[in-house]
Amino acid sequence: MNKAKLVELAEEVLTDIDEGLKQELRKNLEKELCKRLDNRFHQAGSYLYGFQSNESYKKSYESVKPILDEAINKLLNKETTNDR
Repeated sequence: MNKAKLVELAEEVLTDIDEGLKQELRKNLEKELCKRLDNRFHQAGSYLYGFQSNESYKKSYESVKPILDEAINKLLNKETTNDR
């Protein structure tokens, strides 16, 4: 088998592997992202409730605050619109 055919065969095999790896990577990234988001929101909640007041919990709260604000503002604006 010459070099060009061997390279072509390797690329063919790696393409199949690559697709499987992408799917596996995506699944693992989803799991990791969920875990980290859960941790971030948990720390933010602990900061809000006063269970923890250290800097990392405060930073977690500050990082999710824009998301909380947007969701709450949408909810409050929706209720205000419905009350009219």
